[in-house]
Amino acid sequence: MASPKKLDAVVVGASWAGLWLLYLLKKSGFTVRLLDACEGVGGVWYYTNYPGCRVDTEVPFYEFSLPELWKDWKWSEKFPSRAEIRDYLLWVCQKLNIYEDIDFGTRITAAHWDEQARHWRIFSGQGLLAETTYFVPCTGYTTIKHVPTFPGLESFPLAYHSSEWPENLSVTGMRVGIVGTGASGIQIIENVSPDVKKLVVFQRTPNMATPLRQEVLDDDLRGQMKTRYPALFDQRVSRFGFNADRPTKKTFDDNAEQREVFYERLFDRGGLHFWLANYDDLLSSREANQEAYRFWAKSVRDRVRDPSVAAKLAPVQAPHAFGTKRPSLETSYFERFNQDNVVLIDVNEHPIEQVLPNGVRTSQDFHELDVLILATGFDAIVGSMLTMDIRGVGGRHLREKWMLSDDSAGIHTSLGLMTEGFPNMFFPIGPQAPSALGLTPQMAEVQGQWIVDCLTWLRLENKAVIEPDHQAEEVWKAENDQAAKRTLFGETDSWYMGANIQGRKKQPLCYLGGVHRYINFLKEAAAQGYPGFHVR
Repeated sequence: MASPKKLDAVVVGASWAGLWLLYLLKKSGFTVRLLDACEGVGGVWYYTNYPGCRVDTEVPFYEFSLPELWKDWKWSEKFPSRAEIRDYLLWVCQKLNIYEDIDFGTRITAAHWDEQARHWRIFSGQGLLAETTYFVPCTGYTTIKHVPTFPGLESFPLAYHSSEWPENLSVTGMRVGIVGTGASGIQIIENVSPDVKKLVVFQRTPNMATPLRQEVLDDDLRGQMKTRYPALFDQRVSRFGFNADRPTKKTFDDNAEQREVFYERLFDRGGLHFWLANYDDLLSSREANQEAYRFWAKSVRDRVRDPSVAAKLAPVQAPHAFGTKRPSLETSYFERFNQDNVVLIDVNEHPIEQVLPNGVRTSQDFHELDVLILATGFDAIVGSMLTMDIRGVGGRHLREKWMLSDDSAGIHTSLGLMTEGFPNMFFPIGPQAPSALGLTPQMAEVQGQWIVDCLTWLRLENKAVIEPDHQAEEVWKAENDQAAKRTLFGETDSWYMGANIQGRKKQPLCYLGGVHRYINFLKEAAAQGYPGFHVR
């Protein structure tokens, strides 16, 4: 964008939500540009390059439901790799004729609301880029890396966050340390452990990973699946948006033998089924949750030869309620700890005291390393928006409104899409929406359509500005809080609750009332003429 332009909408972020909104806005006759700091589409799938990186959602639920897209695209695996997802999103751009509407290599540093002109002023490092009626940051929920403070970390020459794995980095034959055993940590451990000289895994919380059950998809299998695509897409309107409706029966409606058979069946299906298709009370009853954990832990201990290692990977007492942290998917993760070259360190027992230029010192030992990988997660859900200089009415900064310290009121939104004091700003896949607990493509479609329908309605009503009121935000925050209280999620310090960032207020960052319920709230708001929003 060579000079400032006047636009109807500026969308930031060229991944699922941004691409879908660009398509819908363009189709609806709005002037729009999509801006992204990367040099290609995909967002996190563009720049995340570590070995084994893939999605935990099976085909066809990690793709758009538009028939002209799914009828022609051919996935090669049930759980696609990062490279294949990138290829898919590029193909989507070409298929929908939106690629030329994207400005790559454009990092947005600021967005300021001009009350007098009733538009947003969008800035990059080079200055003013655009003036736009609507500002739509689609910046993702795993964008801003989180690195804990380790004394001496800056002295280690080859230390990388997992999201910044260098393109040419090979760790074959090297001594590697990895801090963190979340989704990226598990995938890296599985993929590099056979080839490294030594792998030291620094674990804080055991990952309650369940079987992936990867499948190669040939033409026959793809053809069979596509006959069911419309019905499968309809099934996404479930609690978490997956094809895994939770049964109505509760855990102890079955006897012990029946429960064992049921759990085994979920394990055999693989994917997220043990989490999302389990008994109805899995995430609301401690006793039911403990029963599921018991089965999971036994399955892990049966796979790990050293009892002391097995006890760290699957303790008798669960470190948190199963499923209140997203379970990762694995193929051979637990067997990797049977290898002589893999060492597991429980940092609760032996914390990291210092990083030196040649390794890591814990309270017990020194581990000499060549490479250190920090699979330590992200400032999830809100981090990407708070790093931008976003200023609303009266120049108030979004960081000031969303004070996230322990003693603050925390995040307030209306429907997880807008916030008072920031007119005409929409943030799909953001806080207080299903977001990370739903399917990203589905949320992109649902929220994207709601936004474009709203803008179309404003155009027909000859209105220029929409903004939620304070009461609407209080009502929506109460709905989020009550939804969380009906589950066990609030008992766990997870990034779903913002608790992975030190000093951050613990609160539900994702709406836990279910995708179906969330969609109904959106439909009701539109059907009733957007109550709780000031329109002028």
